[in-house]
Amino acid sequence: MNDARFTRWLKQMEGARTDSVLPEADAIWWRAQLRQRLAMEERVTRPLRIAEQLACTVCLLAAVVLSALLKWGKL
Repeated sequence: MNDARFTRWLKQMEGARTDSVLPEADAIWWRAQLRQRLAMEERVTRPLRIAEQLACTVCLLAAVVLSALLKWGKL
């Protein structure tokens, strides 16, 4: 990158900074509250999701074992 391209790039970056509009404080606060609520909900429901996954795995294994037993005539 030569000096002229670098200078153009710097001016372009400077222009991008001044053109951007910052969000209002209310919007920033609302997003922070939403993120906090979602993080808390994820933390609280994690054990339930783990239990659901475990129950699905157990049911799937039971279905495989029962179908194998029926196929071989052992049940």
